[in-house]
Amino acid sequence: GATAGAASASAPQSGPAALSGPVLSPTRPLATTVTTLPDGDRLAVAGSGPGAAVTVLAPDGRSVPAVRYAPNRDHSYVIPDSVLAAGHFDPAQYDVPALHGSTAQADTVIPQYPLHILQLNSTGLDGKPADATTFLIDVDDVNRWSQPIPLVGGIGRVAVPAGHYTAFTIWDDYDPATEIDAMHIATQTDLTVADTGVSTLNADERTATSQVTATAPRPATTDTEYLLFSRTDVNKLSGSLSVINTSPITVAPTAAPQVGSFTYQLLDWGGSSPAGTAQPYRYDVMFPPSDHIDADQNYTVDASKLEAVHNTIDTDAGNPLREGEFMSGPFSPELGGFSVGHVLTVPTRLTTYFGAPIGDTGWTREVLNALPAPDDPAFAFIALGADQPVYTGPGQQWRTWGHGPLTAQVGQYPDVADCRSCADAGTVDLSLNPLVDSEPDTVATLLGPATGHTTIYRDGTQVFSGDNTAGAELTDQAQTPGTYRLVFDLDLTGFPITQSTATHTDLTVPYSPKADPGWNLPSADFCQAQGSGTTPCSILPVLNLGYHLATDDTNTSRGPVQSLDLQVGHQSYGTAGARGPAARATSATVSVSFDKGATWTKARVVPTFDDHFLALWPNSGAKGSTPWLKVTATDALGGSITQTVANAYTIG
Repeated sequence: GATAGAASASAPQSGPAALSGPVLSPTRPLATTVTTLPDGDRLAVAGSGPGAAVTVLAPDGRSVPAVRYAPNRDHSYVIPDSVLAAGHFDPAQYDVPALHGSTAQADTVIPQYPLHILQLNSTGLDGKPADATTFLIDVDDVNRWSQPIPLVGGIGRVAVPAGHYTAFTIWDDYDPATEIDAMHIATQTDLTVADTGVSTLNADERTATSQVTATAPRPATTDTEYLLFSRTDVNKLSGSLSVINTSPITVAPTAAPQVGSFTYQLLDWGGSSPAGTAQPYRYDVMFPPSDHIDADQNYTVDASKLEAVHNTIDTDAGNPLREGEFMSGPFSPELGGFSVGHVLTVPTRLTTYFGAPIGDTGWTREVLNALPAPDDPAFAFIALGADQPVYTGPGQQWRTWGHGPLTAQVGQYPDVADCRSCADAGTVDLSLNPLVDSEPDTVATLLGPATGHTTIYRDGTQVFSGDNTAGAELTDQAQTPGTYRLVFDLDLTGFPITQSTATHTDLTVPYSPKADPGWNLPSADFCQAQGSGTTPCSILPVLNLGYHLATDDTNTSRGPVQSLDLQVGHQSYGTAGARGPAARATSATVSVSFDKGATWTKARVVPTFDDHFLALWPNSGAKGSTPWLKVTATDALGGSITQTVANAYTIG
């Protein structure tokens, strides 16, 4: 067996992409790309290329397990486990171009190799021919083979170049009655295809005798296993197979290879608390890699390496299903990531125990605080994440998800992050996170018909206008003091939500080519504007509003008087960014509308402490109504913000 963290007690890496997912570009599209796979499942891709993170979702929004097969940088397949179980599929239809590597050599001549027949035979647990899928990696040159091989009726024949291969054969035995997916995997690291005659691969499901299990400090039922198989050829190029299942996987013990190198790793063992647990919890733990597959696949979770995150998950009062999903998974810049979801009744509290990262692989996590209805044609929902390392070391964290109103903000980041609005010489990035809840470093992934528009002005002259983006990168900007204005509109009326359905944000930002050194972006943070430069980017003093609305866990207010603790601050990264007396908030106003913006009533607003303001107003709307809010603020630097949010909360 193995113990989590036994081989790696190193601190989290300094780069945000290594720990929290793909880099969040200021110019990224507003909504995440979602494509429909041939079996009807949806594939969501965050980022691009081999380092992208993916999630496979059923039509009802629930995540489904899958395999991700990247035999080389020119091919990458994502195949749901249910497709493997069916046994009949066209592999080419599951090759995802968005996950391919660079196409810079697309015009070069592709070498041609003599091909030789490889016969593949599959034997099932009952000793009879059985459907299976074999994934080959060419150990002499990973670029010479690039597709899965379905073994229909237990037989497959392909023409391949002669040489050395590794073969991974998967038997996926799904029982619809119990919803248990009994998956078996046999690995043959030293397969040789001769340059004469017919070569044979015999794969026997009965050789997979070692079930992957883990023992956690508290009782937990396995609900995620993510196995990574990676093979490196003689040219030091790698191909990989990632296998994700929601039930324990059984593998065949395998020795280290004679040619090239091999890596096997339980990249994520996930376990959830027993059904009916009053305070639910779950584990996500990764274990050290190995150059072989041990017969003993029993792992032990090291409690001393765990970080407990106490999650409070709020939801929309209009959520008819009262179902949400906690999504988590490993991510590395080289191999990307794959997230698996776990359905929850919301609102709820959930404690998640994460194990220490290993190498450049860290964790991603997102919360869906409302799942779409099964008959929703829009397939729309919001996934809330955070631009921070999920694991910061043994200990505890506390976090609230989905407490509204959800508004567009530039954000404040205590840990390493990607700069939203920064400048470097004549390049200026100016962007917002389209939705932020009561936590200032929240990042929302929008899947569905989000409609947005951004307009940017420099000293009154329009310099950018674009749909479906929350920002832009401006180049060749005058190196003189000036003022930028960003106007961002977001419409989520096509989503199955009743709160925070639309926002309008109007910001002014003072700019100086000789900014305060205290605004220099820390070196660990990513700045797209910097390009290949070496001087630190300057953090733009964009105002950031923190809404702390006194509502319950369905964002509902049940009292006669409503209160709002409003924090008026600036974009910040750690301790860097505009702050102190020179950047203090100079004013704030709050207005409320009970007739969808036709008329507005000013709230009583008083400053309290450290750029916080307390706003009070009567909840005079009808029960079940959803008031609108309008907030304005200014600072001593000359910046300002005006923000309107439709249906900010519900009156109960």
